Order: sequence, then C-alpha cells, then structure tokens
Amino acid sequence: MGQVFRLGFSIALGAVGGAVFYYFNLPLAWMLGSMTITTIAALAGAPVALHMPLRLSMTAVLGTLLGSAFTPQILQQLQYWSAGAVTVAIFVTMMTGVAVFFLMRIGGMDRATAYFSGTPGGLGEMTIVGEQSGGDPRTIALIHATRIFVVVFLLPLFLAGMADLDIPNTARVLAGRPAAEGSELAILAACAVVGYILGQKLPMPGSQVFIPMVVSAAAYLAGFVDGRPPAELIAVAQVVIGSAIGARFVGLDLRKTAKPIILGVISALSMLAMAVAFAYVVAPLLGLPMYALLLALSPGGLAEMSLIALALDVDTAFVATMHLVRILLIVTLAPIFFRAMGWKSNKH
Repeated sequence: MGQVFRLGFSIALGAVGGAVFYYFNLPLAWMLGSMTITTIAALAGAPVALHMPLRLSMTAVLGTLLGSAFTPQILQQLQYWSAGAVTVAIFVTMMTGVAVFFLMRIGGMDRATAYFSGTPGGLGEMTIVGEQSGGDPRTIALIHATRIFVVVFLLPLFLAGMADLDIPNTARVLAGRPAAEGSELAILAACAVVGYILGQKLPMPGSQVFIPMVVSAAAYLAGFVDGRPPAELIAVAQVVIGSAIGARFVGLDLRKTAKPIILGVISALSMLAMAVAFAYVVAPLLGLPMYALLLALSPGGLAEMSLIALALDVDTAFVATMHLVRILLIVTLAPIFFRAMGWKSNKH
C-alpha cells in the first residue's frame, strides 16, 4: 500500500506542477512542470516513487503515439534519413570523447566511471555495463539522470526563447488532422498492447518505444488509422514521464552527491551547446530542418526527446528514429570500444 500511495502522490504532484506551468503558459508545461516539482520534492525527501511498470506502460503508449507520424507522405523524406544517421554517429562520437575527457581530466573520475558516464544514452544499460567494467554505478546513473533533466528542461526553453520557435503549452498535434476516436482509438489501444508485449520479449535497446511505434506506424501506413492521437493523452504521457525523471533523484544526499551532479550539469550543458552548433552548421548542408536535427542530436532520453518532438510537431518520425540509432550505437559499440582500449577502473 505504501508503494501505491507513493506512486499516486508522485503522479498527482506531477499533475499539479504541470498545471502550474500550463497556467503560466510555459512551453511543454505538463512535462517540465511535473519533472520540476517532483525533482524538488524528491530532493526534499517527499515520498515520491519511480514505478517502472507504469513508466514502461506509458512508454508503450508514447511509442504508439509516435507511430502517428509515419504517414504515407513520410516515405518521401526517407532519402534524408541515411545522412541523418551518419551525422548522429559522427556527432555522438565527438560528444562522447569531449564528455569522457572532461569527466576524467577535470572531474577526476576513474576511466570506467568517466567513460560510461560520458556516453550519452542508455541510462540503465550504461550503468550495468559500467559497474561490470569496474565503474561506480551510482555516479554513472546520477550523471545520466542529471544530463537527461538538464537537456529536457533547457532545450524547450531555448527553442521558445533564443530560437523564437512557436511552442504552444498544449500539443499542436491536432492542427493537421482530426483526433482519432471510436474505432481508431480502439485500434491504437490494440497497437499499444501488442507493442508492449512484444517490446518486453525482444531484448533490444529502446524496444519499449520502438516496437509499439512500428506496430502503430504499420496501422497508419496501411490506412487503418488516420486521426492523430488526442492531445489529452499526450499530456498524460508528459506527466508520467516527467514525474519519472524527477523520482530518479529520490534519496540523494546533496552533500555527498554535489560533485557528480555539478559535473553532470556541466557536461550536459557542453553537450547541448555542441548539438546547437553542430545542427546550425550541418543542417543546411544536408538539407535537413535545423530544429529537427537539433532535437535528433540533443542527448536527452529517447522517450523524452521523442515526446518533445511529438508535442512540437517537429519531424517526429525522424527525431524518434535518430534517437533509436543513437542508443543502438552506444549500447552496442560503447562496451566494445572500452574493451578494445584496454581500459580498466583505476580502483582495480
């Protein structure tokens, strides 16, 4: 009963935070508001909790929502996606190198901890592999959680302020097509259930988002569904995922964890600045929309960055696919490169 209460409290608190941000007309109100208030509550010792089954269920719903971006018209854009994937691979390599160097030289971390803290993707996977390689799992997880928080919080504010991109406080997803209802909603619900089950059974990074997205995309491309997902459902997804980000900081002693948090903030800001500069220079050369490439390169979580793209209606299919490419590259190649370099933790 205690866990149920903490979960309910976390979601209710996140909804309040989202409502406050919505009232003040802030961008991506439901995600940023819930994330902010639950983080503050977690650090203050309030009984917030991260409930993975609920988050995974909502991630499957998010994947189903992302599938709505795969309309027949998207097939005309696939020629640009290979260039985007190569760009992501190059940029992730550069970004990881800079982050690892900073965490080792300036942060004073051992090689294993710095390496798996600096790889921008796969919080759970990098923490497990990093611990197996001799790194400090708590530091690795904390730096990744800090990175996700900083990027998810600042990127929408940057787009709304510095870049002057019109960001509504509710999703613009109903602008082009009517919302799905009736039989279409039933089909989308079935896509979410099937995608969730298959995503649990397939051992691949990002499967909880990717598989429901593929199932939903197939329904859209086949013409079974045409309407966009309801904006209310996107708001609920924002609250749950935002609250889950904040709940990651529960139980932290700021006196003991101040250094890795500060290092995580600095490295996240550096990564985000690199993404802005890289997107500004490279997007025109590749013929890609600058904001879409920026969202694709920004080192936030797959679910979080995809949800931002969905809420802003900015090339959602491209952004989600590029983040899947990023996570697959990192989770697959990062441990191989670490072993190839012969690195071991200085603690061993």
